[in-house]
Amino acid sequence: MGIKALSRYSLIFLLLLGLSACTTKMAYNFLDWAIEWKVQRLVKLHGEQKLMTKRAIKDFHQWHRSTQLPQYADYLQQLRSRLNAGPWTGEEIHAETDKIQLLVDQSVERVLPDATEVLATLSDTQVKELLASVAEERDEYKEDYVDISERKRQKKYVKEFVKHAQDWLGPLSSAQKKQIEKWSESLQPFETLNLQQQKIWEDTLAEILAKRTDKNALLNGLKSLMFHRTDNWQPELEQILDYNQKISYELVAELLNDMSEQQRKHLNKKISEYVKLLGELAREAKGDQHLPAT
Repeated sequence: MGIKALSRYSLIFLLLLGLSACTTKMAYNFLDWAIEWKVQRLVKLHGEQKLMTKRAIKDFHQWHRSTQLPQYADYLQQLRSRLNAGPWTGEEIHAETDKIQLLVDQSVERVLPDATEVLATLSDTQVKELLASVAEERDEYKEDYVDISERKRQKKYVKEFVKHAQDWLGPLSSAQKKQIEKWSESLQPFETLNLQQQKIWEDTLAEILAKRTDKNALLNGLKSLMFHRTDNWQPELEQILDYNQKISYELVAELLNDMSEQQRKHLNKKISEYVKLLGELAREAKGDQHLPAT
């Protein structure tokens, strides 16, 4: 599994990676606009559909700010303590991603009923447009990760991993960069199988949307699609991803265990900044002065 596959587990880190605290705060305050822009890129909505979507996004943003951000701040605060306690194993890193996935799932669970209401109103033309947009994203993945040489793909994963690691740890040593290069060479190719799996996902979505007039069936179908992520995976792909995931978690553990004192300070400072930031953002919605402090 590449760094993009790893980072998808973390709603927090996807939001925060590579951004200063000030930039992140500004980005979060425009989250409702960004989500609406993304939705409109996938499918052009009309009239009441736009109003429904605006209301749903506004409600989600308010809910997320007031209920989820305090959880993220609390999680990061506890993570900071665990990081300083060390040492880490790959299994423990895996456990952390499971905790993060649970946080992400709360947001997915919250948004699905509203998404169902909007999707149920789509015309056949809009459904075709939505599915074409999803297929276009699959084509972009194919261009970026399938239609390139193995060596270029390895270099891409190294570049991505180094960038994200340095965002959190600061400059990496030559030895740490070599660890990442060795990791990229050990990854088992999965991109072609993953592309096929994306097509299966798209076909399943098409089947669900074809029955969208039944809102209960639509909601249950979307829940199955989003929460039972690996139920219809090809066995070969699942086996490869399990292996790639294992060596990826082991690499993260090694990097954390081998941190220099300067890197440890950088990581602690970075986490503290975001604990403070998340608390500030949440307090803007709740007026709560008792959220986790740094």
